Amino acid sequence: MDRPRLRPDRLTATITALTHASAAANAAETHTPEQAQARQAIKDCERRLARYQAAIEAGADPAVVTQWINHAQRDKEAARKKLDALPAVTRKKEPPLDAQQIREITESPGDITQHIRTADTEKKGPLYEALGITINYENAARTATARSRPSSPYRQ
Repeated sequence: MDRPRLRPDRLTATITALTHASAAANAAETHTPEQAQARQAIKDCERRLARYQAAIEAGADPAVVTQWINHAQRDKEAARKKLDALPAVTRKKEPPLDAQQIREITESPGDITQHIRTADTEKKGPLYEALGITINYENAARTATARSRPSSPYRQ
């Protein structure tokens, strides 16, 4: 049985896109949910402050708007302090995959394919779930599209 392959006419473009995605993922900062929440609170406060400035320029009562501004600045400072107090997140950074590594992965999925093919029927469900495998069947075209989005422990 032939193993599935990426369409040859799209292989180079797909590998290039995956190479860029790998480099971007490697460069991306890691944030905990608490850090993301604090960063979002800071952005929200900055938006509020911009609206309040626009309200003053539009002729709103400066005394009332000043109270709003002071409250937004207190909220922003509290979020900034919370963010600064949170521990820095570190993760083991793997070097990004280069085009050759991606090509090798796409051309040799044999181990995974063999595990799936030979797994006991009752074990295939958890295996498919761990590998994030979904299969969509298009009856009219009589085609199936398989996708894999492995959960974190299985990505490497």
